[in-house]
Amino acid sequence: MDLGSFAEGPLLWIVSSLFVIGILARVAFFFSSILKTNKNKHFRWRHIVATFGRSFVPLHSVVTKKPMYAALCYIFHICLIVVPVWLSGHILLWEESRFGWNWAALPDALADWMTLLVLFLAAYFLIRRIIGADLRLNTSRSDYLLIIITALPFMTGYFLTHGNLEPIPFLGDNMRTIHVLSGEAMLIVAVFLFYRTQLSREKCTGCAACELSCPTGTLESTDKGKLRIFTYSYYQCICCGACVTTCPEEAAELRHEIGPGRFFPIVPKQEIRSVELKACERCGALFTPVPQIEKIGQLITDDFIRFCPRCKQHKYAEGFRHLAPWPKKLTIGRNMSGESQ
Repeated sequence: MDLGSFAEGPLLWIVSSLFVIGILARVAFFFSSILKTNKNKHFRWRHIVATFGRSFVPLHSVVTKKPMYAALCYIFHICLIVVPVWLSGHILLWEESRFGWNWAALPDALADWMTLLVLFLAAYFLIRRIIGADLRLNTSRSDYLLIIITALPFMTGYFLTHGNLEPIPFLGDNMRTIHVLSGEAMLIVAVFLFYRTQLSREKCTGCAACELSCPTGTLESTDKGKLRIFTYSYYQCICCGACVTTCPEEAAELRHEIGPGRFFPIVPKQEIRSVELKACERCGALFTPVPQIEKIGQLITDDFIRFCPRCKQHKYAEGFRHLAPWPKKLTIGRNMSGESQ
């Protein structure tokens, strides 16, 4: 058996089975995590159902911040799903399989335009991350890899149906096999692809506003020693975007991430951010994140911002005493009529 026969035969069935099993397992892990959460017991089930739609098309409240970019993402994701499912060549393969399934196909011209649109937007997303200074700092290798793996099946499929690379012997003879292997790689990646919250280390001040707005308790912060640690549950997140819209520093964002090690929820929550806590200059107690104090210090020069709430009260009280000192001895007597004086 050659590589082409293996890719279109046993390997395709193995990958397809892993994809179905993986998606079902993720659904089970998601419902298990949501039902075990202690936050917001009256959480509406419509939000949970909407989560599955967001897994394919990122519909959440963040779209109001970047409407044009969000529109491009919607178009990209819609084409990403419609073309493989309703392409006539793929439907023919299902009809010839043991299942014998058949459904209406897209017109070939429309499928070609949608394929080119996917490739154009994939190139746009890739170049945007390369030339954008802020994006480049927050972009990992897996982000570039994800865009390439997503675009590769569409590129090879377009070349396969139009014969553009037939003059090149190796590519022309093996383009079908390359297309099948790239599609299988995309299916495997989809199983381990998470759409999760990330906190920018450059912008996040550790205020924990994201934690307060999270409806499912996905984001939590705990003060341990001199650090405030933010933890995150991958299967508890419903991708609603509340953390992004609430963050006053625009430090929270929803990003795709390939995480094979996070597929099984062995560890309920994982650390995604930690900030150092500021010690009160009067009593030494840890009371607020250092980045937050530094941010406030740029706007307010009052020395009181370096004190914890309890010490602030003492300092304010001492200030009032200096302005209006109490008499050394206060006596209360009664006049002849018996009224207090």
